[in-house]
Amino acid sequence: MESFKKLGPIRTTVKIDRLLYIDDEVVPNAFYMEVVLCHEGTSEDSIEIPHVHDVDEILAFVGTDSKNPRDLGGEVELWLDDELHVLKNSCLVFVPAGLKHCPVKLKRIDRPLWFMTLAPMSRYSRKEVSLDLSARPRSEPRYSKYIITEAKKVPPRPPNSPLSAPKMTPILYLDGDVLEGAFYMECVWFEEGAGLGGPPPHVHNFDEILGFIGSDPRNPRDLNGEVELWIDDEPYVLRNSCLVFIPRGVKHCPLIFKRIDKPILHFSTGPSTKYERIQKE
Repeated sequence: MESFKKLGPIRTTVKIDRLLYIDDEVVPNAFYMEVVLCHEGTSEDSIEIPHVHDVDEILAFVGTDSKNPRDLGGEVELWLDDELHVLKNSCLVFVPAGLKHCPVKLKRIDRPLWFMTLAPMSRYSRKEVSLDLSARPRSEPRYSKYIITEAKKVPPRPPNSPLSAPKMTPILYLDGDVLEGAFYMECVWFEEGAGLGGPPPHVHNFDEILGFIGSDPRNPRDLNGEVELWIDDEPYVLRNSCLVFIPRGVKHCPLIFKRIDKPILHFSTGPSTKYERIQKE
């Protein structure tokens, strides 16, 4: 989203809040991720220009209505190479290294939505390229498979489980099994309740980012809840929307939801084609 600064004035009534940003300059050894909140409005111009990266990237477009999580709450136009894709559902878009992508046009935002970009690079970098925007839509688009709109099926919690848990709704999941070559990302809603919301203490052989975002667009930095996350043997209490960088090999969890005043969007991602963990005591 660096090109926001280069495009100059654009014809839009969409307000964009830069919410969260992380890279190696913010946290040593972290990889790049950015989260912005797009408010209601319409746009005649694009907010991005065509470019490529030397590494794979994920673009995430997620609606803020936990009661209707598949609905993006608007209409976004995204170019992948010479194909125009119109996004109306919450989705993860995998962009392989070297694939031309953008511009992005926030054509219509009926309800605030999140736009996220992330890639396994220490600092955001890209190469600007030209693109034929007059190309006609293909009858069989080549890149539709890169747009993921489904969640991973999770077995229901046993009804007689002695552990309390908040209500959770998975919404999006991507890894190398879903799409060959893609790296891992999962998005879920925690809607209400309290209790254990994640796996037992564990480590990964890859770096990971955990995200916790409050769903009140009028005050997006407020988590509207209280979450206790253990990193190594230290508890951290989260009350603000945040990104948490977990270096490979660092023990983390349990994840305990103390209270949820309004639904909380939670996601996890890392540069691995499969989510794997090693349980630790």
